[in-house]
Amino acid sequence: MRTKKEPQEQLSASSVIITNNITSYMDKIWKGLLISLFYVLFTEVLLFFLIKFSRFDISKDFFFLPGRWAPDFNYILRNIILPNALSWFFYVVFKLIYKKASFEVKKVCVCIIYLICATIYSFSHWGFNYLSIFYCIPVILSCPLGKNSHISVFIASIILQIIYCIFQYLLIPSLFNILIAALSLAFLIAVYLITIFIYKTLMTALSDVKAYEKLNTDLKLRLYHDNLTGSYSKSALMNESNSITSYASVGFIDLDNFKEINDTYGHDIGDEILKTLVYTFQSHGEPVFRYGGDEFIILSHLFRNDFMEKLKKIKSEFISSCEKDYHLTATFSAGVVEIKSNTDLKQLLKDSDRVMYNAKHSGKNKVATE
Repeated sequence: MRTKKEPQEQLSASSVIITNNITSYMDKIWKGLLISLFYVLFTEVLLFFLIKFSRFDISKDFFFLPGRWAPDFNYILRNIILPNALSWFFYVVFKLIYKKASFEVKKVCVCIIYLICATIYSFSHWGFNYLSIFYCIPVILSCPLGKNSHISVFIASIILQIIYCIFQYLLIPSLFNILIAALSLAFLIAVYLITIFIYKTLMTALSDVKAYEKLNTDLKLRLYHDNLTGSYSKSALMNESNSITSYASVGFIDLDNFKEINDTYGHDIGDEILKTLVYTFQSHGEPVFRYGGDEFIILSHLFRNDFMEKLKKIKSEFISSCEKDYHLTATFSAGVVEIKSNTDLKQLLKDSDRVMYNAKHSGKNKVATE
């Protein structure tokens, strides 16, 4: 007995969209990091000239450097050349890895590169400078990459921030440094909690969207598909009315003596005959719409004469399948009408229905046209 093909398992539309959006998001992060590297280089050079040419001793008040210390080559090497050279080196390395990596490895690359750059810039400066804020950036950026990503990045940021605080305290032991360290950690935790709140809110909204999408998909399946035969429904056919001119021909199909088949062999066999008819058309790449009962509509991109020849071939295959699988003779009559630019779907259905009944009245088991 002929059975319908099971639909192949496919990724949901929402999963594909989410994956594509995250990939696009990660690609944009690399551009953002590139801009950040240029920004840090510019600000460090600018600060160098401010310290060198300023009349005020801002080095003591702002950078916690020894009083009346003037920037020299050691400052340029330690605060400008080395951190930027290292950051650019790791940027290039991880960019190359990112291009050939899997989706999961790409997410790791995105998180690690910002942590490395933040560590390089923070440890290259004396005192608790504004660059330590870089540890907040990977925490924020990692949230769209998934729960495991933002938790692991947060833990890594906290550990690096603590090491940085200890480093600064050993460098210049003072109560002020302890206070700044505590404030830095508190700020990092606050940023994390705020980011997680936003992340959970977005995930809840996304979950609602996915639930709505699933409901909408289920409703469309019920509305536009016939549960018994697997064909498109009459509603789906009416939905094609606006794009009817994209097709070349319409065929009105009606099974011959279907009531007798039901009465003689039972409705179960009758249902199988309907499924076989739809399956035969689908196997030839023709979209089938169940119009009602044993009536079906075929919208074809073939012109009338070619479509009629194909219908005759499908009819012959359908008859052979029924004889082989159910040991009975089942035929259909078809009326074919050419689609013109100035005709609408309702008129086409009326015309093809009329042609089909003419075929029935002239002996059935025929494919006719105007």
